[in-house]
Amino acid sequence: MTGADSILIVIPAVYGLFALALAVIAVMDRKIVAARWAALGFFVAGVSITIDGLRSLTTIDWIGWFTVVCHHVALWAMMQAFVVRHQPWIPKPATGLVLLSTVLLLPGVPWELSPWMRTMAVQGIGAGIILAGASVMMKHRGKTPVDMIAFVVAGVSGVLYAARVFVALFYPSGQGSAAIDSYYSWISMIFHTSSAIMAVLVGLLLMVAIGHDMLQGQILQGEIDPLTKLGNRRRMERAISEDGDGGQAIGSVIAIDLDHFKKINDLYGHDAGDIVLRKVGKRLLSLLHPFGEVCRIGGEEFVVLIKSDFSPGTSALALAIRKAIATIEFDGVLAKAKVTASIGYHLREGSKPVSGSIRRADQAVYCAKADGRDRVVGAETRDGFSVLKAVG
Repeated sequence: MTGADSILIVIPAVYGLFALALAVIAVMDRKIVAARWAALGFFVAGVSITIDGLRSLTTIDWIGWFTVVCHHVALWAMMQAFVVRHQPWIPKPATGLVLLSTVLLLPGVPWELSPWMRTMAVQGIGAGIILAGASVMMKHRGKTPVDMIAFVVAGVSGVLYAARVFVALFYPSGQGSAAIDSYYSWISMIFHTSSAIMAVLVGLLLMVAIGHDMLQGQILQGEIDPLTKLGNRRRMERAISEDGDGGQAIGSVIAIDLDHFKKINDLYGHDAGDIVLRKVGKRLLSLLHPFGEVCRIGGEEFVVLIKSDFSPGTSALALAIRKAIATIEFDGVLAKAKVTASIGYHLREGSKPVSGSIRRADQAVYCAKADGRDRVVGAETRDGFSVLKAVG
């Protein structure tokens, strides 16, 4: 068995193992979308290289076209596996390059490329697909060490494919079938070997990245209040910590306290109280999710950490919250129940601690309750003095 034959047996087997392992992960945890794309990528890559071993390197036929298209689809799927961890889809140019490959490399067409030109086109399109995905990964490279490593590996892979174009450009094949056979035997060996090495690195990295995402998912799940599906106090504390570490800046805080909630539990029972909390949580999440982090920090107490981009509209958001809660309708034993909330807010001043804004928003809530409940009160600073202002 020659070295080339060994490679064409070992590589598909490795790809198959990665595809199987990633498929198992995808089935076990359907939230890990990256595992699905990665499994697809390695499966298609295995099919491509298996069939590639059956074709003639110097003859342009449908088998060769199929293997090349599969190769580019596999690259697209693997890059999508990395990209989907941060956004839904790989950039459109990558998909366009796959479509270009299916048309440009067709056999028996007027624009049919020579074997030498096909080599450069195949590697150039591969480089474009990888670098399109790497452009997304570059934006997120600083989030975790895994993201940084993924970006570096993707960048190196893209450069490697681009380098192959220059190898083919500066070392063209000779004339005659014997010269072409000799040329493609060594250049194919180099390309397949380097692809195998990079694919193993990518496969291992994908396994690490997906494992990291699964662990992060478990951590985040521990930050969810099981009753309302809002964040809990731990989620709030993490959001505050990320603000200090250069994450999403918090511009203001809204504190919410349901009025006379104890009476609801006393009159209708704790199950009815849970229904109220679930409905309030659902309404708050639908209303405020784009604007910041919504957390339940106590029995009937909620805190909203508003992103700095939306903090100028904090007063309007607080009024919208008051109205949204007051208009919630219930059925069954709660059909005649009416739920209102006392709301306070504070606009964060510069880079002062978020804890100070939470404390000031709580003070505004107490003022709203003292003023008759179902009120919105803003805590402001004027001329160096703290002022509580009724808004609505």
